[in-house]
Formats: sequence, C-alpha cells, structure tokens
Amino acid sequence: MLSMFILWIVVFVGIFRRWRWTPILVLVTLVWTALLLRLHITSPIPLEF
Repeated sequence: MLSMFILWIVVFVGIFRRWRWTPILVLVTLVWTALLLRLHITSPIPLEF
C-alpha cells in the first residue's frame, strides 16, 4: 500500500511539473492500485472490478 501512495505522489508532482511521461505513469499507477485493492480487500461485500 505504501508503494501505491508513493506512486500517486509522483503522479501529482508530474502533473504540476508537466513531465511528459506522466500519462504513462498514471496508467501504471491505476493498474497497480486496482491490483492492490483486488488483492487486499477481504470484505464479504462483493465488489466488481
């Protein structure tokens, strides 16, 4: 979960500094976030990802 937090910080810094590789990092971070949530959610409520 810490890696997800750090990646999102880098994404926001990249947006404000207008780094050219930020859109690629956004896609990677979204996939990583979805993967971590899918692996760590243990709630009995079914979520559709």
